[in-house]
Amino acid sequence: MSQPVTRILPRQAGWGTGLIALALLAASTGTARAEEDCDDGHPIGGGLCLSASLTGDGFGNLTGGVRRGVTATGLGQAAITGEIGDSGWRFNASAYAIYGQQSTRRLAGSLTPPSNIEAVSTLRLNELWLEHDLGSWGSIRFGQIAADTEFTTADTAKMLISYNWPTALSTALPGGGAAYPLAVPGVRLELGEPDKSTGLRLGLLGGNPAGQYADDTDPQKHNRYGTNFSVSGGAFLIGEASTGAAPVEDGSRPWVLKLGAWFHSASTESQRWDTMGLSLANPASNGQPRRYDNNGGGYLVAEGVLWRGDESSLGVFTRLFAQPADRNLVSRQVDLGLAWRGPFGRADDTISLGLIQARVGRDARDLDRDRQALGETWPRRDQETLVELNYDWAAIPDRLSLRPLVQWIHHPAARTPDDRVSPDRPMKDALLVGMRVTLTY
Repeated sequence: MSQPVTRILPRQAGWGTGLIALALLAASTGTARAEEDCDDGHPIGGGLCLSASLTGDGFGNLTGGVRRGVTATGLGQAAITGEIGDSGWRFNASAYAIYGQQSTRRLAGSLTPPSNIEAVSTLRLNELWLEHDLGSWGSIRFGQIAADTEFTTADTAKMLISYNWPTALSTALPGGGAAYPLAVPGVRLELGEPDKSTGLRLGLLGGNPAGQYADDTDPQKHNRYGTNFSVSGGAFLIGEASTGAAPVEDGSRPWVLKLGAWFHSASTESQRWDTMGLSLANPASNGQPRRYDNNGGGYLVAEGVLWRGDESSLGVFTRLFAQPADRNLVSRQVDLGLAWRGPFGRADDTISLGLIQARVGRDARDLDRDRQALGETWPRRDQETLVELNYDWAAIPDRLSLRPLVQWIHHPAARTPDDRVSPDRPMKDALLVGMRVTLTY
């Protein structure tokens, strides 16, 4: 008798992680002489470049959240890039091997995941695209694309383990949108040089990574291997204008300002009202949320270097997101943080401090008030705040790093009760400690 798929997949993910580890070792030997031919990774012949990494996260929840306990998650990543002759075309193919437990579901119960690598255990195709160089105009990219690789990013925040695709968008879009670990078919146009000076990026992507399945199902399970190539669920459009100073010698930019907006053409549900105009909390409600024709929002990303020495610097960042409260659980999000690179005379280490606050919209909070007015024992949701402090120790610069961390989550899930704890009372604040280990080649 064949084994159930759910029994086989963790084993496959483990095999995939082992294969990626072998690829890392192979890539690290015999290719140093041609390393200059690759911006990222190592040459593997034929004009191809391989980049790969292994990341492991361990978390322990000391108090609050869903439960106390520990989790471990592993992620193997591999990507091959290459130029197609002198045609001006290049390609990228990347894949994930994911294995382990998700700290959000098992421990924290939060809206914002404590770890930006947690996902369903599987082997998964990530991005697969072709890009054509338009010279001084920019470039255009076709294929399977993840929006979070280029949009809403802040370089200063990259060492924060909780830093990822914004909670505001992941709760607004079906299946969380085209972001880790999911990519969808689409087109990306880049004009100018947004990573070096001033430019514009526009993306037109599939609206639902889960394909034809319902919005409230888990797209990571329905699109488990990343090969659905879904173009259903409407269209997701995102645009981002960026300007800033040119990069300095260490690769960072003294300041960057980005202004973006997004639009999803598929219908979405009201947070408070049913199709008859009654509150969804009303006993006379038909229980069918009113539907709006589309969804959208805007955001701003700003970062800069406050101080720079010979081998150290202090950078700060913020991300601000806003979207309509009538159709989105989270209507506002504020991210703040700083990164001290080169602390205590260690040029390759980084200390990072960050805050992510996601605020529940007015309509969702008014629905809670309606339920309370009808005599239900139910909290009124407000906001979730995650604070993280970590130290990235470069044990072997550019190869091996260890990153101990602590996270405090105030009002997990913005005070939404979890049945595993209580059906009508909010979870207590969570305090997590953890460690990330990263091996890169």
